[in-house]
Amino acid sequence: MRRITLTAASAALMLSVAGCSSASGAGSGGSAAGGTLTLAPVVEAQPWDLADAGLGNNTQYYQPVYDSLLRLSPSAEVKPNLATKWSYNADRTVLTLTLRTGVKFTDGTALDAAAVKTNLLHTKGGTNEAAGQLKGIKSVDAVDASTVAITLSAPDPSLLANLGNVAGMIASPKAITSGALKSGPVGSGPYTLDKSATVAGSTYTFVRNPSYWNKSAFPFDKIVLKPMTDPTATLNALRSGQLSGALLTSAKNIAPAQSSGLRITKYTSGDVEGVYIWDREGKQVKALGDVRVRQALNYAFDRSAIVKTAKQGMGQSTTQVFNPAGPAFDSSLDSKYTYDPAKAKKLLAQAGYPNGFSVTMPDFSTFFPDQQAAMTQQLEDIGIKVKIDKIPTSQVLTALLSGKYPISYMTLASFRPWDTIRLEVAADALWNPLHTSDPKVTALIAKAQKATGSTQDALFKEINTYLVDQAWNAPWDSVQNAYATNKNVTFTPQTYAAVPPIYNFKPAG
Repeated sequence: MRRITLTAASAALMLSVAGCSSASGAGSGGSAAGGTLTLAPVVEAQPWDLADAGLGNNTQYYQPVYDSLLRLSPSAEVKPNLATKWSYNADRTVLTLTLRTGVKFTDGTALDAAAVKTNLLHTKGGTNEAAGQLKGIKSVDAVDASTVAITLSAPDPSLLANLGNVAGMIASPKAITSGALKSGPVGSGPYTLDKSATVAGSTYTFVRNPSYWNKSAFPFDKIVLKPMTDPTATLNALRSGQLSGALLTSAKNIAPAQSSGLRITKYTSGDVEGVYIWDREGKQVKALGDVRVRQALNYAFDRSAIVKTAKQGMGQSTTQVFNPAGPAFDSSLDSKYTYDPAKAKKLLAQAGYPNGFSVTMPDFSTFFPDQQAAMTQQLEDIGIKVKIDKIPTSQVLTALLSGKYPISYMTLASFRPWDTIRLEVAADALWNPLHTSDPKVTALIAKAQKATGSTQDALFKEINTYLVDQAWNAPWDSVQNAYATNKNVTFTPQTYAAVPPIYNFKPAG
């Protein structure tokens, strides 16, 4: 199954099929300069072909072996990497990159403009998240060996930043054309995959690439990734020293981790959790096509109580799907829908549903029993009867994307405003499965795409305000993550990232 928008650890858990109930190894969690960094992603590795690459929690697998055109600082500022300089033309539809010279892939192939062209067009042709971030590319030209010109069909406000992530990672063009990526990665990154010490689905071992151009940026000689989905197993592996760091997917494990001497770093991941209304036009459930009904859903939820109880305080209640670190976010909108079941019932009655109605949702109880219980109870309190469809968790995301359900609990990634728009707001967005199209939203998106600076920020806020007023969704909270590390390593959280990139880790000392 392809990985779909699993930047949130919670959503990632649904697709992970390898429980990995215990972590094996020889205490590799104790790291010093030149030692081993052992992390536990909450998802299994995806295919090494970047056309099939997802984002979020998947990025830690790609970062050791593939270098990206640009690099993002911890505050998400775009910095040079494989591309040393860049510039746009006047209307921001042609991006010209100057490439670093002398870089080679581990198969000996030179990294040049032709290699970059092959990669960008190849990744764009995929169907996963990285491919989606390159959707606006019209053509790529190798101007000369060290110069690439990327022509866009329209301005893309997030392109530069996305070239600093998986979408901008570069594999050997020889490996792309030969199909060699099916058996393993071939990149120019700081590490190479040690197949002799790798067991698919269990342990991925990366050792230094001796010819990497920027070795000082990566202080560890070895990186080991052990996918783990069981929160208790992850905590035990951290306590025993088998892991250097891992995301704590259960807030209940934070206190035990701290009492064991582990360092807990809390940060806003950007993911937004709550009830997502897919059927905003009432194609499946007529009631949802009425804005008063959607607003009633928003008044039904006690967001603060959900964060306090179901989330153990790990989140900030919100009515918005936009990341609080971005310019679209407006704190005043978070007071739009206070918890008011009586008002919710009144709106339902005004819309013609005094006795409520019924909806069918997929089952999320395996990983989120508290969230599902809160959602079900608070909806039923205003007369909306919830039928839980107990399909296998491995089928939930595919079913949602096929438009099977009119509404559901969900956690979706929210990066920069334009990313969020392209991910879930635009009529053709991946997470707009029933293709809701609103003329006002379409017009605002077109204006924002072509605008810059404060004018663009104002348009992003206008889009956000309209979505909240129209109750496109019923968000609960902006998710806060807790990442645990042992005493030997430290890291810097990354803005717009669910988990820290490997280059943000360093030995403590």
